[in-house]
Amino acid sequence: MENKKKLQINNLIHNYESKDGEIVHALNNINLSVNDGEFLAIVGSSGCGKSTLLNIMAGMIKPTKGEILIDGETFTFNKHKIGYISQSDTLLPWRKIIDNVAIGLEIEGVNKKERHEIARELMESSGLSGFEDKYPYELSGGMRKRAIIIRALATDPEIIFMDEPFGPLDVFTKELLQDEILKIWEKRKNTIVYITHDIGEAITLADRIILMSYRPSNIKSKYIVEIPRPRDIKEIKHNYRFIELEKDIWEDIKNEVLKAKEEEMISI
Repeated sequence: MENKKKLQINNLIHNYESKDGEIVHALNNINLSVNDGEFLAIVGSSGCGKSTLLNIMAGMIKPTKGEILIDGETFTFNKHKIGYISQSDTLLPWRKIIDNVAIGLEIEGVNKKERHEIARELMESSGLSGFEDKYPYELSGGMRKRAIIIRALATDPEIIFMDEPFGPLDVFTKELLQDEILKIWEKRKNTIVYITHDIGEAITLADRIILMSYRPSNIKSKYIVEIPRPRDIKEIKHNYRFIELEKDIWEDIKNEVLKAKEEEMISI
């Protein structure tokens, strides 16, 4: 049986004007489909347009040309429910953690009792039980990131877009949260599109990896991650397939990184 396509990007082109007034050709004819329940990672050199592509998929930027479809329909916020997680700490400092986690449900009109029940259940499953009445400043960076993740999950979105969510965190905290993401995803099977510059992280988490070329960016390569699930965060790095895939992707991305560095030198 063929997998159901959850998200489709057709003939996507995006240009924008830089601060200097120059037209930047960011994305060039991107065509991509993401299956229902798939964990897709997108990697590429700095400045290749990964985040721009994600923001277009999430409806935050209107593309120059092309279309975004969810379940075969044009994506609109009225019809489709999505989650979005960025690098930034986006918890509201004046709200308690339980009310931060429940804010999406509040916007949807869910009554306080029900939304707090959902938030408490998610907080318990992610190790935040007992911190319901704390404020963001009272939590560690890793705990705040957990709260941000479960806030995105609370409304049970069709697709979750994640833009390098663990970038600023230390390695130990990052691995704990990667494990958390895998456990949640394996239980819920939301479709996830995950941006990262970390090849190892992409292999650890994803079913499939898309490698983007440097600007004007298109899809250079696609990789299937043939490593069985469930995956052990600590052990997966020793898996022979992990080692081979990391080497293959790095060899593939190397030229794109050099192009990015050359452009940086020219602009200095």
